[in-house]
Amino acid sequence: MEGTKPRATRRRLSEQAWKVLLKRFDSAAVTIREFCAREGVSPGSFRMWRARLISGSQPVSPVARAPAKSATPAPAFVDLGLLGASSGGDPGALDLRIELGGGLSLHLVRR
Repeated sequence: MEGTKPRATRRRLSEQAWKVLLKRFDSAAVTIREFCAREGVSPGSFRMWRARLISGSQPVSPVARAPAKSATPAPAFVDLGLLGASSGGDPGALDLRIELGGGLSLHLVRR
């Protein structure tokens, strides 16, 4: 197609490469956008890595990981017994309202 720019290939850098890149930026007298265009990296990735390296947090792998197990166990299942059994109505009927807070409620009805 005429008039379209070829897509730039994505550059993946290691943590060490980002550290070197950020040191070069510190000595450059240009904006983040200009620096990133010159180096072939996205401004979003630049800002993310700069924040991570300044705060000392570890970069997240691009592969999704399962959430870590929390120190507190999940609440146990709460058996409500036979709902509506004492109402004398249809034993298969269900009318349950759960107040979720903030003005939200969940209303389940089975007749």
